[in-house]
Amino acid sequence: RREAAARVPPPGAATSRQQGLAKAAGEAAVRRVEALHAALLLCGAAEAEAEAEAEAQSMSEAVAAELLPAARAAVEAAEEGAGRFRVEAAGGCEGEVAAHEAALEQSRTSISLAEARLDEAEAGLAALREAAEAAAAAAEQEFFEPDADDVLDENFPPGRRRFEPRQLTEAEEAAVSEILQPGNPAEKLIEINNTPITRKDIATLKPLEWLNDEVINCFVELLRQHASEAEQAGEPLPKVHIFSSLFYTKLAESPEYTYGNVRRWTKRAKVDLFSRDLVIVPINQGNTHWTLGLINLRQKRFEFIDSMHGSDGGRLAVLRRYLKDEHQDKKGAPLDLGEDWVDISYTAADGTPRQTNGFDCGMFMSRTAEYLVRDAVLDFTQADMPNLRRRMVFELSQKALTD
Repeated sequence: RREAAARVPPPGAATSRQQGLAKAAGEAAVRRVEALHAALLLCGAAEAEAEAEAEAQSMSEAVAAELLPAARAAVEAAEEGAGRFRVEAAGGCEGEVAAHEAALEQSRTSISLAEARLDEAEAGLAALREAAEAAAAAAEQEFFEPDADDVLDENFPPGRRRFEPRQLTEAEEAAVSEILQPGNPAEKLIEINNTPITRKDIATLKPLEWLNDEVINCFVELLRQHASEAEQAGEPLPKVHIFSSLFYTKLAESPEYTYGNVRRWTKRAKVDLFSRDLVIVPINQGNTHWTLGLINLRQKRFEFIDSMHGSDGGRLAVLRRYLKDEHQDKKGAPLDLGEDWVDISYTAADGTPRQTNGFDCGMFMSRTAEYLVRDAVLDFTQADMPNLRRRMVFELSQKALTD
C-alpha cells in the first residue's frame, strides 16, 4: 500500500502526460474554432457573392430590357436601309452597265472607222511609195541625151543628170565653223593621199579667197575616189580620169610644150586614157585664173570651160597634141583625130555657169569637175558659191564627197 500510495500524485498535481494531452486538446479546440470561423467567413463570402450575382443579373436583365427595343429598332432600320441600298445599287449598276455598253459599242464603231481609214492610208502610202520609186527610177534614168545632130553642137555642154547638193546639217555647219577658226597657219588639219592641208590652206575656202593648189588637188583626189567607187559599183556614170593641177603646167608651160615631162604620169596612175570616157584637166592660167580642159573621148570633143567665158587661148590644141603623143607612146601607133573630133569653147550662150566676181574661179573649176564626174548638168550659179565653199571644207574634212 505504501508503494501504491507513493505512485499516486498528490492532489492538485497533474502529470506531464496529462498536461501534454490537455495542451493538445486545447490546441485542437483552437484550430477547430478557427476552422469554424473560417467556414463562417467563407459562407458569408459565398452568400455575398451570390447576392452580388443575383443583383448583377437583375441589373443586366433591366438594362437588357431597356436596351433591347432600341437595338431591335436599329437592326430594323439597318435592314430597311440595306434593302433600299440594294434596290438603288441594282438600279445604278444597271444604268452604269448600260452606259458602258453604249460606250463600248461606240468605241467598236470608232475602231472600225479607224481601221478602215488606216487601210486607206496604207494603200495611199503604198501608192506614194510606188510613185516615188518610179520617179526615182525615172530620175536615175533621165539622161539629157543629145540627138544625132546635137552631138557636135557647141550648145550642148557635158552632163546629163540633175544634181542638187544637199544643205549641210546644223552639226556639219558647226564642224565647218570650227575648222575655219583662226589658229596656227602651219597646223596640219587634214591629210589626203599624203598631201597635207594646213590651217592656212583651208582658210582659202573662206569667202573672198582664192583657192590654192593644195586644196584643189586634195579635192581632185576625192573626185578620183568617187569616180573609182562608182565604176566598181557599176553605176551608169562616165569613166573618168582627172589630172592634178600641175599636169598642164608641166605639159605646156615648162617653158613650152614637152610631152616627156608627163610621159610617165598615166603609167604611174595605172590608167589607160583611151579606156576612159572623159579626161579632166585643171588649168592654172598664169597663177591668176582657174579653167578646165576636157578630152571627151565618148563624144570626140576637146572642150574648154571657163567661168569667165573666155577663149581657150590655144589650150585645146595642146590637149589635142598631147592625146596624139600619148597614143603613139602607149599604143605604138598614130591617132587619127580627123574631122569627127571637134574643139568647143563654151560661152554664156551655152548656159554654163558664170562667175561674177574675181575670186571664185577655183570654186567654179572644182565644182564643174565634180559635176562632170557625176555626169550632172552644169546648172549651179554664183549664188551657190558660199554654200559650196563650206561644203568643200566639210568634204575635205571627211575625205569623201557628200550627196
